[in-house]
Order: sequence, then C-alpha cells, then structure tokens
Amino acid sequence: MKLIIFDIDGTILDSVNADDWCFIQTFKDLFQIDLEHVNWNDFKNVTDQGITEEIFERWLKRMPEKQEVETIKKHYKNLLKEKANEFKEIDNALSFIELLADSDDFEIGFATGGWQETARLKCSSVGFNLNNFIFKSSSHHYNRAKIIELVIKEAMDKNKHVQYESILYFGDGLWDLKATKELGIDFIGVDFNENNKLRNAGVKKVIKNYVEPDKVMNLIQESTPVN
Repeated sequence: MKLIIFDIDGTILDSVNADDWCFIQTFKDLFQIDLEHVNWNDFKNVTDQGITEEIFERWLKRMPEKQEVETIKKHYKNLLKEKANEFKEIDNALSFIELLADSDDFEIGFATGGWQETARLKCSSVGFNLNNFIFKSSSHHYNRAKIIELVIKEAMDKNKHVQYESILYFGDGLWDLKATKELGIDFIGVDFNENNKLRNAGVKKVIKNYVEPDKVMNLIQESTPVN
C-alpha cells in the first residue's frame, strides 16, 4: 500500500489568488498591516499559523494572543465566504482523488498550511468533503513538515498491520518541496499556472493537472520505496 498525501491550495484547488487576497486583506482590516508586496517564501513557516506569528513578531514585536488568532481566523473566513464562487478544482483533481480512494492500494491524506476551518470551507465550496480522509492543517502545527508528519502518523495508526511501500506528497509550493526533503519522502509538483518554479528548483515530476490519470498514476508507481 502507498500513502498519498495532498496539499490543498494550488494542488487540488485553484484558490491561491483569492486566498492570498483574503489573508492580506484580513491583516489590513484588523491591524493596518500592508502585506501587499511580501513574498511568502521569505517566511520561516509558510502556513497560516506560522505566517501569522511571524507577522506579529516583525510588525508588532510580539506574539499573537490566542483570542487575536481566533479573530483573524473569523475575519479571514468571512472574506473567503464572499470569494467562494472563485474557488475551482484543478482539472480532474477530485475524480483522481476518488480513483485513488476507491483502490485498496492507496491510503489518502491531506496536509495543508491553511487553518482547518478555512480549508474545509474552500473544499466544501467545490463539493469536496475532507471528513472522509485523514486531514491535518496549521490548526494542528505551525510547521508544514510537522503537519505532513501528523498525517503519516495517523495513517500508520489507522493501518497498524500495513507497511507502506512508499509515501508521496503532491504540492505546488517551494515550501512543499522543502518539507518533503526534510522528511525524506517523494514529491510530485503541481504547476497548473505553468510558472515553472518547481522545475527550476530541480523537481523532475511535475504535472499541470489530473486530466491524464494514467500518467499521474505512473508517476506515483515510480515513487521511491520507504527505507
């Protein structure tokens, strides 16, 4: 059995632009902080929780209080609701996930740098229910590699008598690539905008979408066995 883990934004959902706008607008509305020209790659932990903590450290010289984080989440989620019609699945992503889930050869999980509540909202807006799968987010940890690790742990606990022959992560960001290198697991890049940033970073396995499931499946079958 293979363990396949997916990121969400930019990997199964075309949501990055609307999502970024809502996140940036949240900090502008609540704290008058302008994040218009920031590069997320400059942050230590590119997750909603990690970025939020670093924004507070950089701009406000302190860590956020728990209630402040809850207020940020609520405002951000309300903005996302207004943009819900802009979220689309990346071509054929949901049917490909269904194809994998219907097979006894795969366990499926989701590890996102988004918060749990907002990730569920975005997925439900395209008719996808995360409740059917192992799912971890930056509500569980601020570090992306740790979030992926939590999915791996739950998958191993769920299938105690199964030895996963390989573990593979689908992601769209350089931070996704970095996390898989830290964990020593396989990576398939998703580049639906064709910006080539993953190829330029040396990623060999890159897909635009999931419209040719056989080709994507072949990439999965080539994954490196777990040591």
